Amino acid sequence: MAFIRKKGKSFYLVHNVRENGRVRQVHLACLGNRPRVNPEMIEQVQREHPELQIDWEAVRTRASESFAPPFHDQEGLEDLLHEIRSLTQDLRELHIEQLRLRFPEQSQELVRELHALQQAAGVVLESGANSPPASVSSPPEAERAAS
Repeated sequence: MAFIRKKGKSFYLVHNVRENGRVRQVHLACLGNRPRVNPEMIEQVQREHPELQIDWEAVRTRASESFAPPFHDQEGLEDLLHEIRSLTQDLRELHIEQLRLRFPEQSQELVRELHALQQAAGVVLESGANSPPASVSSPPEAERAAS
């Protein structure tokens, strides 16, 4: 039975195996600081451990129900800000045409993922991220004009 375990700040997909009468944990995949079960990770685990029968739906459900959401504290939000800043810098240095020449298939996948990222960011921004928090009120027009 595969399950998710937290060690430090990271989550891992692990499986217990019995060897010589003792139980040993085998790390199947590192899930990072958020326990996400995505198709790429499933494919990797199935390729590396074809002998294992894993109930992926149960693993996904357990991950989404059992662990705190990534932004439940300030540290999670700071981690996200760090990741966004790092990604922004990487994107500024990205030369897509050079990648298309060297890695045609991967560059097509990269472009698809960038479009997905753009769409996800748009959804977040449209949902109110670009408006001030409810507790912050802007001064009326007359007050702004007077100041």
